[in-house]
Amino acid sequence: MGFYIFGEPTEKLRLKSFSASVRGAKAILKIEIETDDMSRLGFALQELGEVQKGQRVKPPRRLALPAPGGCDGG
Repeated sequence: MGFYIFGEPTEKLRLKSFSASVRGAKAILKIEIETDDMSRLGFALQELGEVQKGQRVKPPRRLALPAPGGCDGG
């Protein structure tokens, strides 16, 4: 999932600006991308949606293992 933006002068998706802000232990990175190619725009939006969807999936829960020495207490 994802897409790449290269530093080529012919790149259809162009990096227009970027910035970052930090609050406590978290940071927000803002990226602005410009294009005049609507098919590239659609592809980028679709891929970003897939990334967001994948990040919303909760990781599987770990199973608790029994304590060493068995469960008879002695």
